[in-house]
Amino acid sequence: MPRLSQNKDLPTAITNLRLCTALKDCGAIGVANAFDKSSAEHLYVYDDGDLRYTDWTDVEPAFVSKCFVVTNPNNITIALLPLDHRIITGPSVIVGGVCDGMLLTDKEMCLIEFKTDVTSSSDQTIIKRAEEAIGQLWHTFDGVIKPRCATKSKDVEQLLSVDFYVVFDKDLEVTGVNSALMDLQIQFLQDYKYPLTFDNKKEFLLKI
Repeated sequence: MPRLSQNKDLPTAITNLRLCTALKDCGAIGVANAFDKSSAEHLYVYDDGDLRYTDWTDVEPAFVSKCFVVTNPNNITIALLPLDHRIITGPSVIVGGVCDGMLLTDKEMCLIEFKTDVTSSSDQTIIKRAEEAIGQLWHTFDGVIKPRCATKSKDVEQLLSVDFYVVFDKDLEVTGVNSALMDLQIQFLQDYKYPLTFDNKKEFLLKI
């Protein structure tokens, strides 16, 4: 998809964390060349199989069941940072796994891992891929983003509300493993003190 914004000025959500310099050792592309931004009321984030990294559109696509659907009723500026295979590519950095993308506002950081390629509704497969996603999400935050921002005197945990999403195809029947997924959410909260969500949507609201 083409960029949603032709204005390449860095949004404050990125400059506030000094992400361009904080993540400059993570890959050749860099944050400034990879990010996009939008204040559209509806955004559809997805894992692009051809590009091999996360992209988005403000027009509902035919494959909406595989999208992370953003509702933005206050038209906040949201930045998309495609991480895996785009911003974070360095061999030493990707050890431990990298999540697909990040949505960033002045107040919130939302890390997303897509598992929309899962076609089997087998309980074992879904749980295995969910556990894999959790590892990727946490390593991206705790092993890559947070410590690198800290080197720029930016404490992500103090500056932003942070949450984590694992996205399966909405058309995939996962109700049989709901209790097991809930156990993973509880364990994540106990271990890391952050919410983990298995869902395909998020609403961004103005926060004081």
